[in-house]
Amino acid sequence: MPSRFSARTAAWTLILFALWLLLSESLNPLHIAVGAVAALSVALLSGYSRSKRTHSVRWIRALAYFPWLFGHILMSGLRVAYLILHPKLPIKPKIFRYPTSLGNDLAVMLLGNSITLTPGTVTVEARSDELTVHAIDSDSAGDLDLQRLERAVAGVFPTEGKQS
Repeated sequence: MPSRFSARTAAWTLILFALWLLLSESLNPLHIAVGAVAALSVALLSGYSRSKRTHSVRWIRALAYFPWLFGHILMSGLRVAYLILHPKLPIKPKIFRYPTSLGNDLAVMLLGNSITLTPGTVTVEARSDELTVHAIDSDSAGDLDLQRLERAVAGVFPTEGKQS
């Protein structure tokens, strides 16, 4: 761990602390102190101040990706609500493997987290070339449309050698 406290670490600490205060809605002194320590710890341990590796992100596509993902989350949520409220409870869980060619660990992480955020599906295991996914039923797995989701994630991260 570096011995000096960088401006980037300070900025991340302030951002994380502000997020803590916004989400916690508590001004209790003990709660504020815990938030400050947690924000500083996360900023120091996350490697922002010592990371030499950078990842390019197409921010316009990233900003467009999240509303698109939210639409899929909403539709899957309705599907899962239907399954739960159906009198016969037609749940038939399945686990399947999805090979991915993203080649970027952050992109694979975003794809796996996007799957997990979608109701009815959970990423059980993520490797750089394959995801293992649990779905509440076959239709939920089909509704996910992983190829389209992977293309959207790939659009957020430029491939090696290409300008964003």
